[in-house]
Amino acid sequence: MRKILLLILFNLSILLTWASTSSIQSKSPFASEIKMPLFNTGKFISVEDFMELTPATYKEIAGKKMRLKERVGLALGKKSLKKIISKDGTVNMEKMEKMKERGLFGSWQWHWGGFALGFFLSILGPIVALFFNDDYKWDRFHTALRTALIVFALIGIVIAAAGA
Repeated sequence: MRKILLLILFNLSILLTWASTSSIQSKSPFASEIKMPLFNTGKFISVEDFMELTPATYKEIAGKKMRLKERVGLALGKKSLKKIISKDGTVNMEKMEKMKERGLFGSWQWHWGGFALGFFLSILGPIVALFFNDDYKWDRFHTALRTALIVFALIGIVIAAAGA
């Protein structure tokens, strides 16, 4: 009887601990709660406001006209942020942290797997890289493509030098 009572108390304590930790976990913040810098103006706006930003509203906020570089940055930034905002308006913070590490526009980074694909499989390397579905898919693809192009250029130079 005593063993059964201890077993019940042990299971009850585990259940209460699990219930208290699951209720403590915070929900994802809404896009209107997260502030981000507005290009090089020194002002901050919410992610939700950034998604609705146009060159005309930028001119009202910043007091100056957007240059072409900033317009392109605005379009690319909206496209990147659209991926991390869910339909209910909350922001996936894990994806946001990755985006902070890589920059707002998801700049290309070197990938050794892409290099190997481009070097050993040449033109098939970038095609094979497209079949991988992970966070580094496009880094792998761009690295494989650039490596394959460099290999082709080097082979072309060697053939041209041998023929001369």
